[in-house]
Amino acid sequence: MKWGCLLIHGFGGASFEMQPLAEAVKRAGGTAKCITLPGHDSSVTRFRETFFNDWASYAEEQFVTFSREVDHAAVAGLSMGGTLSLYIAARHSPAAVVSIAAPIHVYRIIPWEMKDWRLPLVRFLRFVRPVWPSAPRSSASQEIAPWRGYDGVNLLPQLWSLIEGCRSVGRILGNVTCPAMVLHAPTDRTSPPSNAWRIITSISSAVRQMHLLPVTEKITAHHLLTTHRETSGKVGQLVTGFIKDNITKL
Repeated sequence: MKWGCLLIHGFGGASFEMQPLAEAVKRAGGTAKCITLPGHDSSVTRFRETFFNDWASYAEEQFVTFSREVDHAAVAGLSMGGTLSLYIAARHSPAAVVSIAAPIHVYRIIPWEMKDWRLPLVRFLRFVRPVWPSAPRSSASQEIAPWRGYDGVNLLPQLWSLIEGCRSVGRILGNVTCPAMVLHAPTDRTSPPSNAWRIITSISSAVRQMHLLPVTEKITAHHLLTTHRETSGKVGQLVTGFIKDNITKL
């Protein structure tokens, strides 16, 4: 029996952030396939040409292809990659789905949950100033939770596309029926932790698990659970264990 997991990175990132989980899947005897979403790990110019529908369509195409290469195909993703994994699970029948720090809402006003008070204004600011500079990650942050991607800039049309795309996935969560696992840090400052509860209570899966992974350091946003030195190993154990347990029941 050949099983595997399609691994999807997050918004503005690269497959680099999924490599530790890919190695865990391989050690557990599975096949891991990390994809690079359109416009990512390339150039800002290329990134500006792509939107949520492009990323979702590509991820779905990659899953369909991957599902033909293994007997049982699971899908897992970090951040937006987790949202895309849920999108795929709502439209197909993976062996399992795992969302890691995935947003269904990037922000909420009531109750107040947002990393930056300007997020609701992105709808309008994207027409005025589509490219917005931002502070790059510090070396200390990179040491704790390594990441590679578009740093030092926010592309507001793409960010608004993400916000709207996450909302659209939220509306179809009830179509997810496969075994599902949700991982989140209770102190995540990028994807509000309430997303985890919303996902786990909205899906229709008979088998579902939620794990809140504590992070103690005070430097990062507690979001990059796949590479973070406090959570990376635990994520690998939980994900591979969950997928293998459910594949044996098929």
